[in-house]
Amino acid sequence: MFLGYLSDIEYKFQKSESLKVVFSYLKEALDENSDTNIRISSLKSDTKNEFLLTNEIKVIEQAYLTKEPQKAFYESHIEMTDFQMVINGSEIFFVAPHSLCTIKKPLENDVIEYNPSQFASSISLFRGHLAVFEPNDVHAGGIAATKENLVQKVVIKIPNKLIKLKF
Repeated sequence: MFLGYLSDIEYKFQKSESLKVVFSYLKEALDENSDTNIRISSLKSDTKNEFLLTNEIKVIEQAYLTKEPQKAFYESHIEMTDFQMVINGSEIFFVAPHSLCTIKKPLENDVIEYNPSQFASSISLFRGHLAVFEPNDVHAGGIAATKENLVQKVVIKIPNKLIKLKF
């Protein structure tokens, strides 16, 4: 897992053309005058836009209400790395190493579901804060910090073969 504030980590996106494209999109998503930001900021709860940023990189712009920790959905992926950034609102993520988690449902459509783990750490995501979840990171997002709030965010799914994370 990698965590950083987008404007502070631009240099990490210079490692490949794919990452440069992703950074450009994320920067535009935060620009309050851009069509991308306006589109994301207009999303209502439980809605999303999905499209291909390139022929292999998928973008999911989504909005939802945060939930109680007991309702967390723990997952990991094998083929994709998740780049998740909040545009509006805030949320808590639980993150645990997959080797310390038990599988609830095996791999299907590049998602493995896990039971909650006592080894999970929590992180807070807010506007412009980017979390990158690699295949060994079991993660559960959308958790309310204190009270339910609307989160409008971007999830970018990048095939592992396209990026050289080495963060």
